[in-house]
Amino acid sequence: MFSRHFSNSMASPKKKLQGLVAATITPMTEHGLDQIVIHVGALSLKESQELAQHAAEIGADGIAVIAPFFLKPWNKDVLISFLKEVAAAAPALPFYYYHIPALTGVKIRAEELLDGIQDKIPSFQGLKFSDTDLLDFGQCVDQNRQRQFAFLFGVDEKIFASDQQLLSALVMGATGAVGSTYNYLGKKTKQMLEAFERKDFSSALNHQFCIQRFINFVVKLGFGVSQTKAIMTLVSGIPMGPPRLPLQKASREFTDNAEAKLKSLDFLSCTDLKDGNTDACS
Repeated sequence: MFSRHFSNSMASPKKKLQGLVAATITPMTEHGLDQIVIHVGALSLKESQELAQHAAEIGADGIAVIAPFFLKPWNKDVLISFLKEVAAAAPALPFYYYHIPALTGVKIRAEELLDGIQDKIPSFQGLKFSDTDLLDFGQCVDQNRQRQFAFLFGVDEKIFASDQQLLSALVMGATGAVGSTYNYLGKKTKQMLEAFERKDFSSALNHQFCIQRFINFVVKLGFGVSQTKAIMTLVSGIPMGPPRLPLQKASREFTDNAEAKLKSLDFLSCTDLKDGNTDACS
């Protein structure tokens, strides 16, 4: 939300996905997103390459790739070889690695991966770091100070066994953030970023704690993608619809409790849904 838009293309059939990306990239640009980075990671190298080529053809500003997670790369060199082949399919586009070991099971440290990566992948421009290992993240920043890499922090939910850590990452040198909770906690997160930029660290910390209170609350209720859709409906007033199987829709109890908490923290700018109910998502 605050630096790049990642369009996740990994889980859908290729042709359907390409049509979806092509149909959305122009209006996204027209509505003020200055840079659109499309995720083209897939289990198949060939598919990733084709998606990368498609992203270049439709005018994306960059591509991002997750590590393949069925047949996993077992060391840094193998992973870089995979990423290099994808990047070569769209050599003019800035290339970003999406580091999310909790979901891929690929435990290669980002610090290790970045060592000499531009020698192998000249278009490499940065990293989306979705892990709670701030030592690894800090070393990524520290050891690459002379390079203009983007370090986008991606831990904003407790699915990674951690409350939101963005403020900690900013202190360590994060240049931006990508996360699902920014869709409904964006205003408060923006206030935190503004306080940090003016060096009002006390206010920034208070905003961070406020965000964490809400995330911690919904985690205890049971929190995931389905519940995120329910919260988005509450905040926007736009019914987001149910999730696709195997996910199950959020319970009415979750929705009611989340709505009450949003109101108590003054996060809910739209108190009444446009259609008067949350049945579309709960």
